[in-house]
Amino acid sequence: MEQLLAIMQLSEQQRTQVKALGINVVTPDDLARKQVNPADISIIYGWHPEVGPSVLNAPHSQLKWIQTFSAGVDYLPLAQIAKQQIVVTNASGIHGPAIAQSILGYIFHFTRGIWTAEQRRPQRFWEQSADDLLVADETSVIIFSTGHIATETARLLHTMNVHVAGVNRTGHPAANFDETYAIDNYQKGLAAADIIINVMPGTPATKGFFNKTFFDQLDHKLLFINVGRGNAVINDALINALDSDHLKYAALDVVDPEPLPETSPLWTNDHILLTQHVSGVVDHLDQRLFPILYDNLKTFVASGEVSRNQVNLSAGY
Repeated sequence: MEQLLAIMQLSEQQRTQVKALGINVVTPDDLARKQVNPADISIIYGWHPEVGPSVLNAPHSQLKWIQTFSAGVDYLPLAQIAKQQIVVTNASGIHGPAIAQSILGYIFHFTRGIWTAEQRRPQRFWEQSADDLLVADETSVIIFSTGHIATETARLLHTMNVHVAGVNRTGHPAANFDETYAIDNYQKGLAAADIIINVMPGTPATKGFFNKTFFDQLDHKLLFINVGRGNAVINDALINALDSDHLKYAALDVVDPEPLPETSPLWTNDHILLTQHVSGVVDHLDQRLFPILYDNLKTFVASGEVSRNQVNLSAGY
């Protein structure tokens, strides 16, 4: 019988559905009490930085598949997982609407005078000014990524008649984008954009992508938003861009490192909005994620394969 380690908690109803497929459900507590041999675990639902490796590194491990609770998987030991020929599936699609809505919130924060009003409030300064007020269709956006989150963001922006360009590996067309550019040829799209959004996953290729060379290209851009990975941005380069008027504002939901140290200059820069990696938070994640797990369990039992959200371990997403 296959053994599923439920790091992500299952409800009683969900447990019943899993067991009906002939799969036994165990918990990290079962492992801690040595009631289960970690080598006998074939499926992990969720991930924990101590529990996961204990199964992965168990002698004669039978681990075949990991279902994560996130879209990004860069926190997993992907090289080892690939070497052991373990399948990884992610939660892609679940967090997209929440992150897309958060992105719109960041845009409105800076284009509809909310940021300016917050800055004036401590001084109790009242001034009705149109200087920082823009209507959405007066802006142009470039999104680095054309995946699920980026596509949903572009869809929402299109409802407000915003021109949206996308960047992906090859420049292939993508739904909801007016045009797309290859990652090594994005400059034309960047030049036309007012707002830059990073939604790229964490991979070796995206680490440090938004560096001094990138920000030096900017010519009085309105806003940079990062909801991808914190290590995609070189913090000093971003701050220099803000201080030198290459860029007016930044909204960061992800930073490097996390948690952000109290001494980081990102906290004190008057042109940066910080949120604490919450753009993708959704209520009842367990209920939203289980259908992906369950669909994959059914095909896994039948054929040893998965049907949804399989990660390309070489690409990292």
